[in-house]
Amino acid sequence: MKKSLFVLPLVAFALVGCTNSSTTDATSSYEVVDVSEPYANVQPTEMPNTMEQPDGQYQQPTYSQPAYNQTTYNQQTSSSYNTSGNAEQVGNCTVVRDGTNTPVYSQIQKGCYTGSTYTVGKYDTLYLISYLSGKSINEIADLNGISSMAKLSVGSTLRLR
Repeated sequence: MKKSLFVLPLVAFALVGCTNSSTTDATSSYEVVDVSEPYANVQPTEMPNTMEQPDGQYQQPTYSQPAYNQTTYNQQTSSSYNTSGNAEQVGNCTVVRDGTNTPVYSQIQKGCYTGSTYTVGKYDTLYLISYLSGKSINEIADLNGISSMAKLSVGSTLRLR
């Protein structure tokens, strides 16, 4: 015979021994508590019609308007840039420079240089030449086989077409 059939009655016997066969009332072991008891001492009152406000009034602080000094600036005229005489004629362009020989691009007409070559002068940069010719820096660098960051030599000639 199979062993599993022998184990089944043994398990059933163990289960019967663990159960309670008492017929007592199950509710008798629980205590019934009245939950409304804590609220028995609370006295009901009506809600007020309006909420009372404090008697004191809040006083908004006042601040005085700060005084500002009006600074006036005078607009520089185009002749004020050229006090040291730093204007030079390059082809049909007038290149205006400030006291440190930096070109004043707001006073230079963009694309005014129409020549096919450009001879590099002192303080000239590839950006200035591209501004005067109306071409991009990379376009001029590619035409001349140089880097767009190359330092230019005074007197060298750059092709623009």
